[in-house]
Amino acid sequence: MKNSSVDAGAPLAGTVMLIGACTAALVGLGLLCRERTRSAKAAAETLAMHQAGQARLALRAQRLDHDLRSPIGTMAVALELLRTSDDSATQREAMQVLERQVARMTSLTEQLHEFAQGLND
Repeated sequence: MKNSSVDAGAPLAGTVMLIGACTAALVGLGLLCRERTRSAKAAAETLAMHQAGQARLALRAQRLDHDLRSPIGTMAVALELLRTSDDSATQREAMQVLERQVARMTSLTEQLHEFAQGLND
């Protein structure tokens, strides 16, 4: 009977070892999954930050586009007044408008230059 009790214990020891190995494998798999989840979350956060940055740049570019169009339209009207008006007061006022708008355009092109440099950073 001693042989039968020893034989009965051997399968139990093997089962315990198998359960231990499976448990260790599951723990390792859990740790791996957690690490990959963290990496995926970090990647998603990085992507979201880049997308937000791109959205800010796009909005700034749209504002610059709008801001550049306004002085151009004003300058076109002032130039037309210079061409068509014989009144010296109107011509003087049109010249003042042109001077202000050229100064505005100069400021805007400087902003555009800074914007473009920011894209390279």
